[in-house]
Amino acid sequence: MANKIKFFIITGDPGVGKTTLTKKLCSSLNSKGVKTTGFFTEEIRRNKVREGFDIVTLDGRRGRLARDQSLLPVPVKYTVGKYGVLIHEFENIALSSIKQTDDSQTLLVIDEIGKMEFFSSHFKSRIKEIFSSDSKNIVVATIPVRKSDPLIESIRNNSMARVWTVTRVNRNNVHEDILNEIYLSIK
Repeated sequence: MANKIKFFIITGDPGVGKTTLTKKLCSSLNSKGVKTTGFFTEEIRRNKVREGFDIVTLDGRRGRLARDQSLLPVPVKYTVGKYGVLIHEFENIALSSIKQTDDSQTLLVIDEIGKMEFFSSHFKSRIKEIFSSDSKNIVVATIPVRKSDPLIESIRNNSMARVWTVTRVNRNNVHEDILNEIYLSIK
């Protein structure tokens, strides 16, 4: 018998719509009475220029993940391109939003598991726990499309995971396929 899918992984190029798709999935699931918890990562723009990224929990708490270093009063230790990663602000919001739960009817949403987020050793440890074989969580998560960190690759190749690659062609209709798979897993 095949392993039951517990990890619904969304990948795709930057800007293709992974976060938008994840929000759409949450909205559809919530409307059917499925509880969700976790966070999204949102771009912050001013006058059409990206200034950085915020982390926003599904219950509405918000904090900064990264900002253009030119907008920060002091240099930060971790950077990705022109962005300084604000580890403590990220951890204060993210870690409490992705606590493991024994409730198999609550979906854990993690958008995104990537380079910026992995500067946090606490976040990386929590991700290891969540994606372990004895975890009871059902997870919807986004990961980078390019091969990167060994932990991200272990998520991509997990026997209990199914990966969808979002493209500009399929991004408006792939949600139905993912929703159907999720409904099969939570029944």
